[in-house]
This record gives sequence, structure tokens and C-alpha cells, in this order.
Amino acid sequence: MPRLLLLHGYTEDATIFDPLLPLLPPFEQVVALELAEEFAHWRPAGPVNVHTLARYLAARHGIGPTDVLIGHSMGGWIAAHLQEQTGAAAILLSSFTDQAKIVSSLRSPRLLGVAAHLGLVQNRWLNDYFRRRYRHDESRALHGQLVAGMGRWRRRYVAQQLRVLFAPGPPLTTEPALRLHAVGDTVVRPPDEPYVALPGDHFAHYFYPQLAAAAIRDYLAKGGG
Repeated sequence: MPRLLLLHGYTEDATIFDPLLPLLPPFEQVVALELAEEFAHWRPAGPVNVHTLARYLAARHGIGPTDVLIGHSMGGWIAAHLQEQTGAAAILLSSFTDQAKIVSSLRSPRLLGVAAHLGLVQNRWLNDYFRRRYRHDESRALHGQLVAGMGRWRRRYVAQQLRVLFAPGPPLTTEPALRLHAVGDTVVRPPDEPYVALPGDHFAHYFYPQLAAAAIRDYLAKGGG
């Protein structure tokens, strides 16, 4: 089997794949990227966006066409650009290839960057407000844990993530190898392109790992990756 690289989403870490990973077929090597560490080493010479980040990650980890990438949310957005640049197979979990699919009332990279550098994005009162407004009982505890953990991240890292999510970059010309998405996702709207529907919400792969793993195994068994 080829090498597998895992890319987590905004506010997350690699443990977001813990329920899914044991259900996947064996790979030659599994690399679970911790994006806080990756961003800490990244010194972009050009614009900070998903395209330049993908170029950096591809070079840093020697990503090529024999690799399989699984990305959740922001991680899927990065994986799609890695596929574009390297030919690796990108599997997107509750993710997007169109930034308009992100559910957010504030989309300006400049304003979001200022808010992050001022610490407003990690404000305890604001995060408590978002936790109270969260709609999904199934993933409420997980979401609350992620929001509560925002304070551990460096402001620079939060600002860079927001730029990767919202800053414009070159358009994609290739379709991801596989998309899995929950119709009930209220963080990222379902794609217009074909996808495997999962129950649940934005964390469908975490709460329904058997279904997500079955779709991924089926793709790989048919020669994907």
C-alpha cells in the first residue's frame, strides 16, 4: 500500500482521525501532520494562502503521485491543493474546494488576520458564545473541547490558518479523488460535485468511522491511490 498522510482541520490536531485510522487498510507509512508544527516552520516568501502552503508541505514531506492524502475540513482544502501540485490522491472529509462553501459571516482575510493577532478569535467570552450556539448534540462535547482549546495556539498560527481558509489563490483544475460529506454539516456546506453522503454533521468521520472507512476502502480497492 502507498504512504498515507493525514491533514486535520482548523482548531484541531491529528487526534481527530483516531476513530477512523484503525479501520483503514494498512499503509506502508502513516504520517499524521500536526499543522501547528508545520506552520511554525513555514516561512512563506510569497502570499500566505493554501497554494503556497501546499507547495511548502509537498517539498517538506516529499509528497508525490503515489501518496494518499486524507484531510478533514481545512485539511481537505490543503489536500486538494496538494493533489493539484503533486498528483497525490486527495480524500476530502467534510471539506471543500470552493471557499464559498465555508459557513462564515466574516470572510475578509485582512480583518480575520487582525482579529487573530489581537487575540479576539481566542477570546473566552466569544468562544463561550459559539459553544452555546452550536446546534449538534452528537458532536457538542467534541466541538466544545476544540473551542476550549483555542487558547493553546499561538496567535500567528491562528492568523495563518484563517488566511489559508479565506485568502484567494489559484483555482483548482483537478477534482479530488473522493469526497465524503454529511448533509447536516453546518460548518461547511455540502459540495455541488458528487460525494459519499454520511450521517451526522461536520465531524461525521469521527462519529461514523465505519461508514467513512468503508467508502475509503472501496475507493482504494478499485485502484485509487
